[in-house]
Amino acid sequence: MASDRDKNVLEKHLLDYCQLHQSTFFMHDGAPCHTSKSVTTWLQERTIPLLEWPGNSPDLNPIDNVWHEMKRKLSTHDTSTVYRLQEETKRMWQFEMDGEYFQILAESIPKRLQLVIKCKANMTKY
Repeated sequence: MASDRDKNVLEKHLLDYCQLHQSTFFMHDGAPCHTSKSVTTWLQERTIPLLEWPGNSPDLNPIDNVWHEMKRKLSTHDTSTVYRLQEETKRMWQFEMDGEYFQILAESIPKRLQLVIKCKANMTKY
């Protein structure tokens, strides 16, 4: 994604989202479009604090676990066309992904952080 497009998405959605969810920090994955000067300036001008996050940290990103689980489940469905893949993915998000699974992932964050610190930012079991 280009930084201009990223900034446009933030402009349209971030402030409302933060207000709705009472978020006090913003976190991005450190991709170049997210750390560009224009995006960084935009965030600073709005005094949006960033959560420090190490680059390339799949151990700290539970969405990677979600995508892995979805890929596993999708392997038993008809995804032979882009349309079918999109439809199966939407259906899976609505009906097959258990909310308890997401809760467990969210609750695993403190343990993940402790392991990453203990391993001095090297890979962990996550």
